[in-house]
Amino acid sequence: METWSRKFIGRPECLADVRRFILAVLGDCDTTHIVTLVADELAGNAIKHTASGGPGGKFVLRLARFSDRCRVWVDDQGGPSTPSVRTAQDDEEAGRGLTIVTMLSACWGAAGDKRGRSVWAEITFDGVGAIPGLPSPTAGLPHELSAIRKVGMTTDGWTR
Repeated sequence: METWSRKFIGRPECLADVRRFILAVLGDCDTTHIVTLVADELAGNAIKHTASGGPGGKFVLRLARFSDRCRVWVDDQGGPSTPSVRTAQDDEEAGRGLTIVTMLSACWGAAGDKRGRSVWAEITFDGVGAIPGLPSPTAGLPHELSAIRKVGMTTDGWTR
């Protein structure tokens, strides 16, 4: 597993920076575009619905790449409501973000409260082109480290 993270200012215009960050990390392919769309929705929700979108607000985007999937997290500064899928009316301009996340990801979830929250989604490589040009997660590692990496070594405390 490889992981990346970056802090962003909680302003709508910073969503373009989120998209550029993911493209720079994962490269240009179908999977990257899906991860980018999901991350954009999660980050946009953090800006719109949590303290991260208020004065001085920030959020952290974390990304992990596994051999068969990517996981994206948005850690925000919390808000009064719990993220949930809702049915938007045809004439509404908003309210479809988590529906899109649900449709494009294998699973998603949220943990936290009004003081801080992490919302995440996993995008599998099934049905879309895998990220091109990236070596096996254990390529180039000494045998001892390769064995550790294969069982899910991570630096952020999350393993599968």
